[in-house]
Amino acid sequence: MFQTLLLKTCLILAASLFTAYIGSRLSAGIFQRAVQTGDISKIKTTMWTALIVNIIAFLLLLFFKTNLLLSFAFMFAFTLSSGFTLGIYTLSNPEVVQKATLITALTTVVTGAIASYPGIDFSWLGKILFFALLAVIVISVIGLFVKMKNSVNRLISAASVLIFTGYLLYDFNQLAKLKTVAAANNWGTALDFAVNIYLDIVNLLINLINLMSSSNN
Repeated sequence: MFQTLLLKTCLILAASLFTAYIGSRLSAGIFQRAVQTGDISKIKTTMWTALIVNIIAFLLLLFFKTNLLLSFAFMFAFTLSSGFTLGIYTLSNPEVVQKATLITALTTVVTGAIASYPGIDFSWLGKILFFALLAVIVISVIGLFVKMKNSVNRLISAASVLIFTGYLLYDFNQLAKLKTVAAANNWGTALDFAVNIYLDIVNLLINLINLMSSSNN
């Protein structure tokens, strides 16, 4: 049924996004009840637990690639826990989240269509995006210790939106170039691409929410 690498990747990606959605709805319910009861400590505990599980699941996913069954288990543990961390956004500004989700979905579809068009090669984006993302990470780490102006934070979010849009183009293009390579048509390769594209989508969504929220404020 899923004979091509693209179909395999899309199946894993769709399942991952659905799992993240479940996680976000579960955490939104927990946060909402905690706010209503005034139990703020429960929010902190849930967030820290989800964050720790998220990091551990991601690291295990990287180190156990040879075992496909474990890889899938860690992938869905990672997406479920990342969904938990996203849940609080749905409470803080639901209108912005809806708009950002729609923009992210449209961006994903458009970049996927463009990157899959025959004859287009976005390989040159790889190094540019890597160093741009590295710069954003360094500035963000500095921001943990030095208070930055809201305009700087908006600039970081805007740059991140462009970077992860670029990564969507890059990853979809890399996927498209392997469609005729029989050796790459397996669930392990599909899982690798699904992880990369999932991270692109989630980071694009988060930075869009941050950018649109700060603009509204």
